Amino acid sequence: MTGRRLLNVGLTLAVLVAIVGLYRLTPTQKDIQQPTPVRGIVGRAVQTPRFDLTVDSIRIGKQLRIPHSTPDRDTLTDFVVVDASVTANREPLHIADVRIRSADGVTYLGSNRNGLDQVDLTGTEFAPDIPVRGSFVVEMPADKVPGATLLVMEKPILNDLEPQVTVPLGSDAPPVQDVVALTAASDT
Repeated sequence: MTGRRLLNVGLTLAVLVAIVGLYRLTPTQKDIQQPTPVRGIVGRAVQTPRFDLTVDSIRIGKQLRIPHSTPDRDTLTDFVVVDASVTANREPLHIADVRIRSADGVTYLGSNRNGLDQVDLTGTEFAPDIPVRGSFVVEMPADKVPGATLLVMEKPILNDLEPQVTVPLGSDAPPVQDVVALTAASDT
């Protein structure tokens, strides 16, 4: 009887370990509904079903000059300006969710300064097959840029399984300028 009892205990423990293992491997609702990352690199077009995005360069400044607007904008951190071009693929769209996630996991949202929505890419309606060149602006410390990743999606909510462009910004930050001047987003 002792051997049979030992076998039952062993089988019970094996089943419990299997249940715990399966539970940990099973995707959660959050995992199932996460955006789908579409990885890219600076200088190359990242293609998603809804839009293509090319990150051309990164600039950092203590102040931000917005066209047709005075005075220059100040920040307690730095302005990170990501120069890029976007092309809608199928139908008109807006890019409303721009973030930069630093190497330490902190996420910084796109800036919403007064007048910025009139000149940057987040305030642009993209027509299909017409590339638009412009900039995304995020306020974050310049020392957090090395190792950071740009995250771009069409919309900030109801984005289950939607493509999310992820572009690593490199291991070196560009030099910090006193003033970074924006140009209005325009067809290329």
